[in-house]
Amino acid sequence: MISFDYYRVFCCAARRGSFTRAAEELLTSQSAVSHTVAALERQLGCRLFLRTGRGIALTAEGRRLYELAESGCEQLRRAEGEITHAVNLDSGVVYIGATETAMRCFLIGALGRFHQQYPGIKFRITNGSSGEAVEALRAGTVDLTVAPTPLHLRHPLSQRPLRRFQDILVAGPQFAALARRPLRLLELSDYPLICLARGTTTRDFVEDLYRRHGLTLSADIEPATSDLVLPLVRENLGLGFVPDILAQEALSSGEIFPLTLQEPIPPRWVCLVVNESHPLSLAAEAFFKFLIS
Repeated sequence: MISFDYYRVFCCAARRGSFTRAAEELLTSQSAVSHTVAALERQLGCRLFLRTGRGIALTAEGRRLYELAESGCEQLRRAEGEITHAVNLDSGVVYIGATETAMRCFLIGALGRFHQQYPGIKFRITNGSSGEAVEALRAGTVDLTVAPTPLHLRHPLSQRPLRRFQDILVAGPQFAALARRPLRLLELSDYPLICLARGTTTRDFVEDLYRRHGLTLSADIEPATSDLVLPLVRENLGLGFVPDILAQEALSSGEIFPLTLQEPIPPRWVCLVVNESHPLSLAAEAFFKFLIS
């Protein structure tokens, strides 16, 4: 098989119309260019250039070879440039699957910090439930998934904890009197309850909390996304479970109140989920290392 370097030198000489000018561009000698072209002609069995007093001119065979080879050389030059940029992390795309809770509790801030270091890397984020984000990772349509526990994974998927957070029970002003004493889970059935819809990780978590105490969760309002829970609580439509990170501003302003439960609520984690059977691109590998550092 003929060396790619032979074609690279040939195309440069044809483009510049001179072995000398080609040598200058390639940072080599005129004789090296001439020998390379002669070796290519021997392997192809035809003349590619006519040597004239004014320089060189392509033969009919040389013109046809240049038409075909130059586009290939240009594509390889572009590929080399793209790979060089990728290695230097000047470019690249990271595909991420993430839940709303993971985005708001951790990922948005992490994306901002990473972008400050690597402004050339872009992100494509698919937002959905934990189950959807995990399946996207399994199918290979995203590089990484960021989602809260509990996660139900099987090989080759694995998780790494990124940030701990605590779910809390909150209420609007109409229920402020409930903050005076600890409540039992059983007592919550006396009040309207706001909880994310079935199929979400948060709903699974709260239902498991109830089950461990021999109770069954019954929600009066079931919003599809966590950003709707706080507005509903503020309007006194019920008590709601929310991550403490998301409730801080509303708690500080007195719009809502924290309620204490006698039964402890276990902490949760925002986790990075990876597919060990899928290799990461250079950009995704850089973001992975950034997250776990």
